[in-house]
Amino acid sequence: MNSNQRILHLFFQLYQGKKLTIAEASQNYQVSKRTIQRDLSLIQEALTESATESALIYEPVSRSYTLQRADILNVEEVIAVGKILLESRSLTKNELETILAHLGAMLSPAAQDAAKRSFANELLDYYPLKHHEDLLPLIRKFTRYIADHTVISFDYRKNRGQLVERTGLPVSLLFSEYYFYVFLYNPTYQQYLIYRLDRFGTIRETAETIKIPYKNRLQDSELRKKLYFMYAGKEVTFTFRFWGIVEAALDRLPGSKIEKKMADGSVIISATAFDSGVIMWLLSQGAQAAVLSPPSFVQKIKTEIDKMQKRYTD
Repeated sequence: MNSNQRILHLFFQLYQGKKLTIAEASQNYQVSKRTIQRDLSLIQEALTESATESALIYEPVSRSYTLQRADILNVEEVIAVGKILLESRSLTKNELETILAHLGAMLSPAAQDAAKRSFANELLDYYPLKHHEDLLPLIRKFTRYIADHTVISFDYRKNRGQLVERTGLPVSLLFSEYYFYVFLYNPTYQQYLIYRLDRFGTIRETAETIKIPYKNRLQDSELRKKLYFMYAGKEVTFTFRFWGIVEAALDRLPGSKIEKKMADGSVIISATAFDSGVIMWLLSQGAQAAVLSPPSFVQKIKTEIDKMQKRYTD
């Protein structure tokens, strides 16, 4: 190992949070203590010149050197992201631990310890979703497909296990309620179809090109405003009276607003969404919500309620 290799190796050990003593390093690299001292001086000079706010610190008690470096992220930022990932349960435990380790590597050793302690109990009892699929390679693939406008043909497992083959142009990758979803534009139907990322099988890139008509183009932000649980359906603008926690309703339906406050404390809210998904949410509110308009949407709600009642009377 030449001197440049040795210095680089020493630096990476320090960068990883290890403590180095001159005596141990001299023995490990089979060079003199004076040589190791000179190597560490060169590392300190490089840190000073690079203006990275990092420094080599000597600890007299242990006679060791450590690298004190500025965090790329704050510990509270790492903990916030980590807690969201833990709660989502969307990743396998291996992928989750990999991401948390990468986030932690952007912190100083002391901050890394704080983050690890914050995650320890939840990691111990972490229960990922039942599909047990590694998603990061698929996320990487679809990010490229979307950026390069690549049309793909693929095998897909539907929610009842049936395998089908489909073709489409991936246009967006979103996360909602535990799962990652891919939106593909289908030129035959001239609409966007939604597929759950973990259900993709073999994927084949094609040489086809699909151009989305301007009138059909949709931004991710617009999708998020109108989709609920990633169920599509027809777009509907509707009003409903709500007796529950108003803030929760407004948060659940982005772009919604209060049209009127009623004497009994309820409010009338207007919103725009795709009907298949939002019906699920409205019905989940029980007697706290009553759809007022348009009449066709009110009838859809009534029909669904009739079906629900039939389940209990048959």
